[in-house]
Amino acid sequence: MNAMRLLQVILVGAFLIGLYFVSLFLPGTLDGPMSFLSVNGPVALEQKSVFWYTVGVSLFLMVVVGAVFLYAIFRFRAKPGQDFDVPEQSHGSAKVEVALIVASCLLLIVIAIPNAKALFYSASPPADKEAIKVVAIGHQWWWEFQYPDLGITTANELHIPVGQPIDIEIKSVDVIHSFWVPRLAGKMDAVPGQINRMWFQADDAGTYQGHCTEYCGDSHANMRFLVMADESADFDKWVRTEKKDAPAPASVQEINGHRVFMQGCNSCHTVKGADAMGVVGPNLTHFASRTTLGSGIFENNDDNLTNWIKFPKKMKPGNLMNLDQVNMVLSDKDVDELVAYLNSLK
Repeated sequence: MNAMRLLQVILVGAFLIGLYFVSLFLPGTLDGPMSFLSVNGPVALEQKSVFWYTVGVSLFLMVVVGAVFLYAIFRFRAKPGQDFDVPEQSHGSAKVEVALIVASCLLLIVIAIPNAKALFYSASPPADKEAIKVVAIGHQWWWEFQYPDLGITTANELHIPVGQPIDIEIKSVDVIHSFWVPRLAGKMDAVPGQINRMWFQADDAGTYQGHCTEYCGDSHANMRFLVMADESADFDKWVRTEKKDAPAPASVQEINGHRVFMQGCNSCHTVKGADAMGVVGPNLTHFASRTTLGSGIFENNDDNLTNWIKFPKKMKPGNLMNLDQVNMVLSDKDVDELVAYLNSLK
C-alpha cells in the first residue's frame, strides 16, 4: 500500500470516528429516554464518567499514534525521481520492544483502574443507606417485579422511592434477557438458573424507560418496562394499595367480566383476592393502576385493551397469550365485560 492509499485510509477512519462523536450530540441522543449520557442516578453517573475517561485516553492514543504514523509516511517516503533512502531499522531491538510492552501495560492500567473502581461501586448498594430489595424476572417477553420484603408482585412497571438505593436480583425463567435502564444504571444479563445482582438509585422523580438488550426471540424489541421514581409519600401510598386484594366487582358488567375471567384467564394470571392464582402471565391484581400494557408498548386504555384481548399475537408478535389453549371463545359482549372488569382492578 503506497503513501497516498494509507493517507486515504487514515482520513476515512478519522471521518467515521468524527461522525460517531457528532452523532452523540444529535437531538435525542443526549437527552432521549434511552440516553446513557443524560443520567439521573449515582451508578449511571459513575459509569458515564468512566465512559468519557476511556474515550479521552483512547483519543489521546489515537492522536499520538496517528501523528507518528503520518510523520513516518511523509518523512521517509520516496521522492519522485529519487532513490529510496532506507531509514535506520530498529527491528530486533530489545530495548524498543521492552519499552513498548511497558508503555502498553501502563496505558492498560491507566484505563483499568477507574473501570475496576466503577465495577466495585456498582456491585452492591452503599452500606449507609437502607436499600429496597427487588427481584426482576425476565419472561418472554415481559418483566416480573417482586418486592420480597414488602409482599408485592407486579409487572412491567417498577415503582421506587426517590433517593433510596434499589438492590436488584435479576433472573430469567426461559432464555437470556438483559435488564437496562440507561438513565439509572448499565446493563445486567438475566440468565436462566443464575442470579445476577446490581443496584441503582433515582435522584429525581419521574418515569425512566427500560429495555431488554439481549436478543430473546420474536418480541425482543417489544420487551420494555418503566421505572417510576416516586416521592417518598407517593411510594408509600403505592405500597399500601399494592398490598391490598383486588377490589370486588361492583357493577353487573364487572361481575360478568369477572365470570369471563375465571373461565380461563385465571389459569395464567393472578388476581389476589379473586381466587385467580395463575403464574404464567403477569400479575393483574392492580392492573388498572398501570399506565401501559403489553410490556410498556401500548397505553393502557379501553381500545388497546380490547385489541389486546382479541388479537394478542397481532399486537405483539410471538406473544404466548393464547385463548385457544384455555378453551376460551369470547363474543364481543364477553370482551367488553372483561375489559370492564380489568379496568376495575385498581
